[in-house]
Amino acid sequence: MISCVSVQANNGIISGVVSEDVYPYATIPNFFVVCYNFYSGEYVAMGITQSDGTYQIKLPSGDYKVYAQPKNESMYIPEYYEDTFDSFHAKKINVSDGQTVSQVNFELAIGGLIEGMVLHLFERTPISFMRIEAYGINGNLQGYTTSLDDGRYYLHVPEGKYKLRAYDTRDRNYVTVFYDEGIINNEQVVVINNFDGIDAYIISVKKGYGKGYYDFFIFEGIKVEGIVTGIDQSPVPNAIVWALAISDENQHWTKTQSDGSYEIIVPEASYLFYADSSNYLHQYYQHVYNEVNATVVTVDKTITGIDFQLQINKNDANKLIDVITMLQILSNFSISQLIPLNDYDLNDNHQVDMMDIIQVLDILSKRS
Repeated sequence: MISCVSVQANNGIISGVVSEDVYPYATIPNFFVVCYNFYSGEYVAMGITQSDGTYQIKLPSGDYKVYAQPKNESMYIPEYYEDTFDSFHAKKINVSDGQTVSQVNFELAIGGLIEGMVLHLFERTPISFMRIEAYGINGNLQGYTTSLDDGRYYLHVPEGKYKLRAYDTRDRNYVTVFYDEGIINNEQVVVINNFDGIDAYIISVKKGYGKGYYDFFIFEGIKVEGIVTGIDQSPVPNAIVWALAISDENQHWTKTQSDGSYEIIVPEASYLFYADSSNYLHQYYQHVYNEVNATVVTVDKTITGIDFQLQINKNDANKLIDVITMLQILSNFSISQLIPLNDYDLNDNHQVDMMDIIQVLDILSKRS
């Protein structure tokens, strides 16, 4: 539990302990703890744990994300306070002048290490600030890191199987790629044109072991931008926008932001663009619903305005709950059931009850 006490200083202080997450909960010395501006993500200050695992960081007043960052070759899995690898879900820590925010503690698990280089495909020069992501077999993001000035990256993840993805974070128009391998002339080589990740190479990571080296070879492409909305002009976030190459089987994808906007970097070529999102009819560019009539877009320079207005899939929206599902609802099935509780727990009491059923039926009747 975080606590605050007064200190005699113009700045505030964040303090805590870094330890392992299993008995005997050994403390971890010489571990970096980094503070970032909560809103901009910019680096502000850093501390290093002492021999007893404690740390203390002096900071100007403000709101922060606090990150426990292992050394490159360490096997500890990094995390933001409180217990998340993703900065988006980091807990906000407010620091006021003259106060110490204590007990900002971390309990870290031991995982495995993936490492490699990010290099320019043609020049073989290192590329920094490329984000390397590890996706589990189920498609969930499980960890990420950023390539250093020398192009090297160190990715700490839990034990498991992963696909690796690299994309640009500095608006330099590098094409997003997944790590892949193949056999050419009886020699195992890195495949540089896996853009969708569907058949990407799967890396197995074991607890306490390093796994490398997995090098990315990156090249520049061309930016395409647009926005995905509903027919009522409301933004559709997390929609997938695909770019399907006409000349080969290469396909690229990206996701829309909270405002429905997207950008995708693709090699120079001709493409079919389409957008897809749950509960909506997928749509090709210029409001077309089948590939035969879809418009081919030649990408040889930056293009804006590849927009989509998606229509709700009425067949799905009007689909009444079947008898088996209704029986499950009537029997107050719990969160352990296969049917997603959040789809029906409209009054947010962690079970599906008669009030939820009434609300679901009311929603469905209004859509018909």
